[in-house]
Amino acid sequence: MPRRTLFNLAAFAAVLLLAALAFHAWLAARDERQRLQATLAAQKQLLDAADARERARAAALHDTLAQIETLKRTTQTPAQILRSLPQFLLLPQPITFARPTPPAAPAAGQGTALSENSLAPPSSPVSPPSPPAAQPSASDASAANARGLPAAPTAQIPAADLKPLYDFVQDCRACQAQLAVARQNAADDAAKIAALTRQRDAALTAAKGGSFWRRLRRNALWFAVGASAGAAAGYAATR
Repeated sequence: MPRRTLFNLAAFAAVLLLAALAFHAWLAARDERQRLQATLAAQKQLLDAADARERARAAALHDTLAQIETLKRTTQTPAQILRSLPQFLLLPQPITFARPTPPAAPAAGQGTALSENSLAPPSSPVSPPSPPAAQPSASDASAANARGLPAAPTAQIPAADLKPLYDFVQDCRACQAQLAVARQNAADDAAKIAALTRQRDAALTAAKGGSFWRRLRRNALWFAVGASAGAAAGYAATR
């Protein structure tokens, strides 16, 4: 076979192989772009969902704080406070409102009876014999001992202290609501950071032309094609 014909065949084969490799490279680049777009779309959904949850929590927290401020503003009297406090502060025994009892008035005929007894002469200078004293029984002694035990101590809350106590309970509710929202927002922020990291990694991988093994395989293929083309050209030149 003439040398020119071999050279033309080798050149045609090299061009055909280069076209096939170029088409393969275009397909690989398209696959990388599709993978990148799929990764970005999936992570964007996670970011949008986290943002939506944070906005919903912020709106709910705003409503909760507004309700707490309304309760602090509208609950003022001791009766209102004692009626509303058990809803937010669970106690073993509820706080009750006790009015002070007035001192007992003396009996109506007590002064007259004393004056008459003081003016009346004694009927006899000798007092009648007193009956023997009764010995206390065991039941009476136990009752006396029972009455002698100290009563359980009680704490008194002045009426003026009820309003600060109620406001403090409402402030605690506000702090608890804010803390719960902050914890949930922190979890969503961590998820958003992870999603952004995956987006960055996918973009870097696509910019480099794929993963390490894809690049190695593609470079090895190009090396083999170049070596084959060089060998064919050298063989055609020597013939």
